[in-house]
Amino acid sequence: MTNPHQPAQREKKPKCYICKQRMDSSHPRYPKLCVECGNLNEQKRLARHDLTSYVALVTGGRVKIGYHTALRLLREGARVIVTTRFPYDAIRRYFQEPDWEDWKDRIHVYGLDFRRIDLVEAFAFSLNKQFPYIDIIVNNAAQTVRLPDEAYQALLQKEREWKTKWLGSGEERGRELPVYAFAQGTEPDDEKNLLLPVASPSRHPANLSPFVSNAWIAKPDQISLTEMLEVQLVNVTAPFLISTRLKPAMLRSPHLNRFIINVSSKEGIFRTKRKGRYHVHTNMAKASLNMMTLTMAKDYKRDRIFVNSVDPGWVSNQLPAKIREPIPPPLDCEDAAARICDPVYLGMDAKKPPNGQFFKDYRPVDW
Repeated sequence: MTNPHQPAQREKKPKCYICKQRMDSSHPRYPKLCVECGNLNEQKRLARHDLTSYVALVTGGRVKIGYHTALRLLREGARVIVTTRFPYDAIRRYFQEPDWEDWKDRIHVYGLDFRRIDLVEAFAFSLNKQFPYIDIIVNNAAQTVRLPDEAYQALLQKEREWKTKWLGSGEERGRELPVYAFAQGTEPDDEKNLLLPVASPSRHPANLSPFVSNAWIAKPDQISLTEMLEVQLVNVTAPFLISTRLKPAMLRSPHLNRFIINVSSKEGIFRTKRKGRYHVHTNMAKASLNMMTLTMAKDYKRDRIFVNSVDPGWVSNQLPAKIREPIPPPLDCEDAAARICDPVYLGMDAKKPPNGQFFKDYRPVDW
């Protein structure tokens, strides 16, 4: 029973997602940000830069963060190379953009499965020959939560349908379509040559059902060998190969500075006081990617190639749908794209661009 003489407890004011200070009022566009932090984010989000004559590679550019990063670069004038396992679905999405006609001649979509690490290296060597130079590499492609086979099969079926629709819609459109299936005879849905078999008995251990749970809330002993190895291949090994095998193309750039952005997250840093016990395999991969940034930056800066890691911010929820709380993330994929591109903007004409740093919310933070 409530004591009428006891003073009512005041509700605590919400904290800003970025600065963590209590908010008297929030930003109109960003309800979870204070006015000051919201203004900075809106300013960065809406800013545009001239990237005419720049060539960028964005891995994992079919959906979400990678898609919006590629779009941002295209709209700023860059020629953009996109990789994805599902190139026809990707080009379908780009085709639906209202300004497709403005940049359709500057986008190149390659079908490539990063689990085929041999093809990743061959792809990098091929790009080195096809393009006169590359200025920007955004290592965005990542496997966080492995979809169940049923979900992959649905995506593969849609990919086949879109391929048939695009290529069957007339010789002229097929000739103009900027889609390339890398490696002759190999399609994005070709599973038989993977380093790890798709039907691995350890894919989903008996105590980890992908429909009510997933590896994001898995303890170390619940993660399958397949998923652990795939995450390392996609999240670490592929970025390493792309960043090293494409260095000759970056050295040929006519611009003063070149950039490698490794899309990372707070799961890969050591300074946190609240390290959980889940998804150890993705934590390992992001920590390894951050060490690649820190180490590679020391060497590459001699050739004016500047390497940084960027945390794109909280834009999606990785928890399984059945236990996911309906809490909207504080940011969206356009905010993430602005964060990813910001070290490029800061360093385009700088004598000493940022290098070997981990950026969160547009600021370098400790590893």
